[in-house]
Amino acid sequence: MSGQAGGIPGVDHVEGFLANTVEADRTERAAPLSEAVNRLAELGLVPGSPVLIAMPNGKALLTLFFAVLHAGGVPVPLAPASGAARVTEIARRLGAAALIAPRIAPERYGGRRAHTTGDAEVLFFPWPERRRHSAGEVILMTSGTSGLASGCLHGIGALLANARRHADAIGQRQDDTVLVNLPLHYSYALVAQAMAALVKGSRLVVSGPPFTAGAYHRVLRGHDVGISSLTPTLAAGLAESGFEPPKALRVLTVGGATLHPRHVTGLLSPGRRLYLTYGLTEAGPRVATLAAHEEPPHRYASVGLPLPGVRTRLRPPGFGDGSGELLVESETVLRRRVPEGGPDPLVAPGTVATGDVFEIDRDGYHYFRGRLADSVVVNGEKVWLPSIREIASSIPGVRRSATRVHRAANGECHYDLDVYVRDPGPRRVAEIERALARLLLRGERPRHITLHPASEDGWHK
Repeated sequence: MSGQAGGIPGVDHVEGFLANTVEADRTERAAPLSEAVNRLAELGLVPGSPVLIAMPNGKALLTLFFAVLHAGGVPVPLAPASGAARVTEIARRLGAAALIAPRIAPERYGGRRAHTTGDAEVLFFPWPERRRHSAGEVILMTSGTSGLASGCLHGIGALLANARRHADAIGQRQDDTVLVNLPLHYSYALVAQAMAALVKGSRLVVSGPPFTAGAYHRVLRGHDVGISSLTPTLAAGLAESGFEPPKALRVLTVGGATLHPRHVTGLLSPGRRLYLTYGLTEAGPRVATLAAHEEPPHRYASVGLPLPGVRTRLRPPGFGDGSGELLVESETVLRRRVPEGGPDPLVAPGTVATGDVFEIDRDGYHYFRGRLADSVVVNGEKVWLPSIREIASSIPGVRRSATRVHRAANGECHYDLDVYVRDPGPRRVAEIERALARLLLRGERPRHITLHPASEDGWHK
């Protein structure tokens, strides 16, 4: 693959990849990559500047991601549903120079004018705080594990190397058609699917979200999809519904938390390969893979073995049952957390502490046992509970807040929020819900909010 400074793939290579990318649900007018690069340079993008990209899944998002890289900027993919308050918080924390989105109301950011590029608009933020990074760097957000406005600074070369490792592990080929229907602002979809298609020369089909079983089947059949990736929640739902994919689907991968062995059994069928994978954004992101179709049933609860070039170990002293926090060493891990000052996952050069509890058997197979501290998965979304409490406690009239996590028998989680206020009147819950909705995605919000008089709140360390 031809490339430029910082490991950025060449314009011709990316344009060939984009020409081989189709949208299953709609057709966006994505400007040609070279045109988008020139447009950003014409608008005065300063090299090294972070640029927030809040675009829906599609060819335009991928075009703009690589356009920012080639224009010397640092792309920061965000959830397209992010509201102005959330975007502003992230932009100020990261020192971002600009926002790219389908439509932008400049006045919501104190700006005067948004510029066009293809079907998107670009707004340069009016505040002076700016941060600079290096050519070929990318920021991937990790709001579910380390804070609402926290990200991982990666080199694009390392992300592409991780994508190739993952693609090799699942046997991806140049003649494959790969479906990405998970959000492209997540590292799993962006790296393990879109970038894997780029490095392998595979055809990419972009769909959703939202996900429905009917639409999924139609896209699989309509585009002769050979490789598809799902979250454990989506995979479990398909397994319980008697999933019968078309014959063209030869590889199904599942990434995120572990999948229950009964769901693994439900997804296995002759002629199809099923891979269970584990990773996290801090690691670049993929870490381990299990070829479930080649393993005995007692390993269906495992996420397999580390990818080539990845080394893992458990942080002592462990938990007395053979489990411990997983440490991952690889040249694809993040360069550093941004902004500086938050929890640092790097425990040594090239080594991250995952915050996940694992057991590793004597054959090297990894078994996920849970998460440390305050990171939980709710409706398939990672939620960092300290950020929730910080947001709730910052609302006028709120003295303190607390979260209570509930785990169902099937392993699913939700959390409730207790809020201690001076005046727990009937309107307060609605006010708190509105304040949380400004900054939290729907899947990140509490199931219930319970008000308590501040007088019930004792002393807390």
